[in-house]
Amino acid sequence: MKWLVKPALIFLAIVNLIFSQPTSAQNLDDIVRFSDQQFIKGNFELAANEYNRALFFGHRDADQLCLKIANCYLSQNKLEQSALFFDRAYFSTNSDSIKTEAILGKSFSLILDKKYILALSELINIDSTKYSDQNTKLNFLKGVAYFGSNQDDLAEIAFKKCIAGFPGKTDDIEKDFIQLKKIEKRYNPQTAWFLSLIVPGAGQLYSGELKEAANSSALLGGLIYLTISFAAKYSFWEAIVIVFPWFQRYYIGGANKAENMALEKQKIKRNNTYQSILRTIEGEPQQQIAN
Repeated sequence: MKWLVKPALIFLAIVNLIFSQPTSAQNLDDIVRFSDQQFIKGNFELAANEYNRALFFGHRDADQLCLKIANCYLSQNKLEQSALFFDRAYFSTNSDSIKTEAILGKSFSLILDKKYILALSELINIDSTKYSDQNTKLNFLKGVAYFGSNQDDLAEIAFKKCIAGFPGKTDDIEKDFIQLKKIEKRYNPQTAWFLSLIVPGAGQLYSGELKEAANSSALLGGLIYLTISFAAKYSFWEAIVIVFPWFQRYYIGGANKAENMALEKQKIKRNNTYQSILRTIEGEPQQQIAN
């Protein structure tokens, strides 16, 4: 049995070391204050570790600690861990305000992770709050999530609620969404695809890609010339058999490429409009969003 003695002693030493750490309420408050200072300094990893230590040893404000830990992970772009602790904050509190803050925080993590539908599934659980800053965050996050999931009409409504009471800004938001509709019509991927089928290179030209349009036209023109040359030297059907697979490949490929170019152009223009919307929302009435 002597072989059990050493491991047992080591285990007891570890247990004693853990539980010999300061666990009084005052000492835990000191840990939290230290963590708060580290968070302000931008030492998010250290702050998260210390907050977790206070949480492990039973600090009385577990819900607020979970919020702080979640924000530490959010600041480090550890989005899954952040969402997990926002959930823990939600389920460990009876405060409606903290529950709302936890939902808003988790939704923000999901949006950063481009999980817009999941974010909306969280946000729809909040109709409104009695705190104006939380209402502003709620509408802002709904706007971003709706925009990210291409539900532009709902995004416009949510963004306008962010700046209610500021008619000039509301008008700017409305103009941006009118511009979005124009972008969708101007750079329609299906239109680009069909144009390229009718006239090789026309879809690229439609998307504003002059060089790609010229390349596509030249390539397919070369294949047509090759077909004619083979037909003159051999026979029409032999030329078709030899050249047609290549022609088909680049003909359909050119149309698909034109479609992708239009879609990419649409995304770029859409992102520019989104940045314009954010610039409109920023400013005096929206400073609270960042807090």
